[in-house]
Amino acid sequence: DDGYFLLSASPSIEIDKSNIENKDITFILDVSGSMSGEKLEQAKKALLYCVNNLNTGDQFNIIRFSTEAYSLFNSLEKADKQNINEAKRFIDDLQAIGGTNIEEAFNLAFKNYKESDRPHFIVFLTDGKPTIGEMNDEKLIKRILNTNKNNSRIFTFGIGDEINTHLLDKLTDATKAWRTYVSEDEDIEIKVSNFYDKIQSPVLSDLKLDFDNVEVYQTYPKDLPDLFKGSNLLVIGRYKRNGSAKITLSGKLNGKRKEFTLQENFASSDDEYGFIPPLWASRRIGHLLDLIRLNGEDKELVEEITSLAREHGIITPYTSYLIMEDEEIRVRG
Repeated sequence: DDGYFLLSASPSIEIDKSNIENKDITFILDVSGSMSGEKLEQAKKALLYCVNNLNTGDQFNIIRFSTEAYSLFNSLEKADKQNINEAKRFIDDLQAIGGTNIEEAFNLAFKNYKESDRPHFIVFLTDGKPTIGEMNDEKLIKRILNTNKNNSRIFTFGIGDEINTHLLDKLTDATKAWRTYVSEDEDIEIKVSNFYDKIQSPVLSDLKLDFDNVEVYQTYPKDLPDLFKGSNLLVIGRYKRNGSAKITLSGKLNGKRKEFTLQENFASSDDEYGFIPPLWASRRIGHLLDLIRLNGEDKELVEEITSLAREHGIITPYTSYLIMEDEEIRVRG
């Protein structure tokens, strides 16, 4: 069989401030009527936490939206004391009323953003589905991505129990970001603060991996995320051909391209790493299940999930009974 590999890359624990990239960040907060009460109060606390923890060199903006969208500033502004105080007053005055115009909120976010060498993050907090503007999921996603000319990362937070996960998942996947869902009885402040602590200090953006002498395929994650202080990049995949190969991880830091290399041997067989194939199979199955959830059940996908699950001993929605049955037969034997 072709081989399996796992690559792990982490920034050093102590990072010089010059190696932390300044960022542009736009917070988009849903203040429609469905956010009234405890939801809005939690969202406001979360937003205050983020604003209070901006780095000195960052630039930021806040957009609130319901029936219409309004921004704190006409463009992203420096995270100095005056602007942060203005942001706190803006957050304090937020009230929940009206519909949900997601399209206008993103149009305003991109309109107020001027291209720079720094990464641009959008933090999008919402609890529901669009009720004003474009309401068809696929068309809305297409419009947002077409307007996203600078490949801004869109991090999404779904609040509540009736969330449009299809919309939020596709936005995050398409922009190499990630999503978080918070039920009504969970504390959103904890979830947002944990998330923001991760993205507060970018170390390397626009990542690329190159294997010079080995052909790799079915690697996960499919699109590499940005690397932040305290985070870990974990890539798992398959490879054809064996032998020594130079692995190059490259990315942007403060507008300049940085490269890190590792010389490694891709063996034809190595029992020491027998734990990697089931890990790869789990990621592959997760990817296939996501495709089914987003696009509907497909016979070929179900067959591949079943085959992988049986080969690697993984329980899935399609194989839990089969695996139990196989185990029973094995024990009986």
